[in-house]
Amino acid sequence: MVTQMDVARRAGVARRTVSNVVTGFPYVSDDVRARVQQAIAELGYVPNRAAQQLRTGHSGVVALVVPEMGVGYFGELCTLIVEEAAAHGIGTVVAQTHGIREREMAEIERLIALQPDGLIVSPLELTSADIGSIGGRVGLALIGEHFAGSGVGSIAVDNIAASEAVVGHLIHSGCARIAYVGVAGPAPRFHELRRTGYTAALRTAGLPAVREAHAADFTARDGYDAGRALADRIAGGEEIDAVFCVTDEVAIGVLRALHDAGLRVPADIALAGFDDITEGQYSIPRLTTIAPDKRGIAQRAVALVRGENARTDPVDFRLAERESTQRASA
Repeated sequence: MVTQMDVARRAGVARRTVSNVVTGFPYVSDDVRARVQQAIAELGYVPNRAAQQLRTGHSGVVALVVPEMGVGYFGELCTLIVEEAAAHGIGTVVAQTHGIREREMAEIERLIALQPDGLIVSPLELTSADIGSIGGRVGLALIGEHFAGSGVGSIAVDNIAASEAVVGHLIHSGCARIAYVGVAGPAPRFHELRRTGYTAALRTAGLPAVREAHAADFTARDGYDAGRALADRIAGGEEIDAVFCVTDEVAIGVLRALHDAGLRVPADIALAGFDDITEGQYSIPRLTTIAPDKRGIAQRAVALVRGENARTDPVDFRLAERESTQRASA
């Protein structure tokens, strides 16, 4: 079994220095930390978390709770958080909830029982009372806008401003009949905020809103169904020259549906999404989207649960203009 002394010999440092790196002690130079982390990776050293917790009062593990690990945005965010935590010598335990309140609470309670050093949650249905009952028991970082404006701190992008930016891009490109593809039934707060940004951009330009299309859920499969419904409306004579989708996952489904219906993107209709997931960079055409600073979200979340001061202002975003709107931009 590889020990801290083995790591220390490989890195050329004292065993105590290895312990400081593993436990996240801040006063270690970047050069020494990098050497120790490289030695840990080369030797495959795994800290004894039980002994570490008895010695330091810290488990060296944070818990992460997200709605769906298999959805592009959350999958990418999970990866970034795990990597950011690992860079500080911290392990990560991950659970998914499917956005169901009972599942959110059950997974949170299960993870708190493991006595993690902190809890990072992307909530969809938790209440302020739920968060209040959790916050006093473990260091907490919230990802997303579910509690924006409620007095509970969240790490989130400004969904209204971002949606205004992408719809404004479509308008500036010459599009005047822009449809919004959201989801049917009760929806998470980010959906409503993105719709608000969509309507605000149209109102500023003096353009009418087009009847909304609905996906059953935030998946490419449901986006495909919404896209076929849009194609049927266009075939029936409705004028639609652009589509803004609530997420990239939905937009990719819409893209395929429009293709199957004989509509060309962007030659016949422009298309944009939100989230900048990897698949959108390789779709045909490549998807124009809003790219939130996901790495920045991960860094802030890990900093918060480590007890550091972290910014709580809206996370940066950029408009990633790609092929799916290029005809309109010409």
